[in-house]
Amino acid sequence: MKKTTKLAMLVLTAALLAGCKTTVETEVKVSDLLDATSKQIAGNLMVEVPACQSHEDSRQPSKILVDIQQAVPGIFSDAKYEECFRKGFDSYARFSMPIVLTKGSDGKLASQSHINLVSNERQLLSVSVPESIKAKIESTQKKSPVGKLDLNFEIKVKNDTGEALPFAAIAVFVDKQPVVYGVLTVKPGQSFVVALSDVSAKGAVQFGNSLVLAHAKQ
Repeated sequence: MKKTTKLAMLVLTAALLAGCKTTVETEVKVSDLLDATSKQIAGNLMVEVPACQSHEDSRQPSKILVDIQQAVPGIFSDAKYEECFRKGFDSYARFSMPIVLTKGSDGKLASQSHINLVSNERQLLSVSVPESIKAKIESTQKKSPVGKLDLNFEIKVKNDTGEALPFAAIAVFVDKQPVVYGVLTVKPGQSFVVALSDVSAKGAVQFGNSLVLAHAKQ
């Protein structure tokens, strides 16, 4: 076996043992968070892979990419494979999928088969992962060669209201800056990206809900 082939196999084995870093990305408008209507919004699922192409034949997809293409739709409803690309030294498989924005404070999610963003008078934004998705993730980790799915969340929030919006950030990263708890303000027309911390992300999956942003008075 050639050294390059051995190296590729070692990289693949290490990736499978470590699991696939998986990030749910979406964008939500403040007006939608404050509105009273539940709706679907566009989202992406980014799965980090060792390589997009086979190391034996670059015209063919890598085995791990094929495995991920088969596994993801079985976990996330309506997920559709879009592309695999390289960014810097890392490669990613991108799937498009709907995210459901749940309104109302009765504790019921608008969808039991999608990842939900929840917003109501008690919480500006939280992430909820239904029990059905949690069960599918656990099943995939046991049966699929993909291995462990390390689920992360990044949400772009755009203030389209025409007014400054104060909010409280809880155990997250805001524009890559860590915030344990802090009251911040987003100006009209501006946006920010909130990424859940490891603890918050695991809480969303394990316990079904994780508070991200809370209402704050001016």
